[in-house]
Amino acid sequence: MESDAVSAREALDAVSAARELNAERLRRPKRYWIMLGLMLAVFALLPYTADWPPLLRYSAAPALMILVAVVAAWRQPTAVRKIRLSGRMGLQLVGFALLGGVVIAVSRGVHLEQGWWWAPLVAAVLLFAFVAGVGPRMDRSWARRASHGEE
Repeated sequence: MESDAVSAREALDAVSAARELNAERLRRPKRYWIMLGLMLAVFALLPYTADWPPLLRYSAAPALMILVAVVAAWRQPTAVRKIRLSGRMGLQLVGFALLGGVVIAVSRGVHLEQGWWWAPLVAAVLLFAFVAGVGPRMDRSWARRASHGEE
């Protein structure tokens, strides 16, 4: 009787270890969140380009985005981790994007209307810090959900 309890406990421990390993494998490296934070920071800094010639102004952001993506993807494995977004995960991602949009819009508006030159810079730093800090936590939560088979 005791051997059944011991073997059941070992089986449960093995399942738990497999779930943790799966959750760890589903997580993206932190550099992805740093890349996303830098890309949002580029958008937050766009008001500083208002006095630039139009061609330079419209090509600077995509060029910086490509540079950030190339640097972040340098020597990166090609494996893609697939996590299907459930309703709750999608809402988290939409909230994440809306927060970024609101912060960028407010900083741009304050910069243009009040002349606060530092507002886009502060917004860029805040967005980067938020994305680099909260993104990995959100990703761990998603990986745990996917590993446990929760919807």
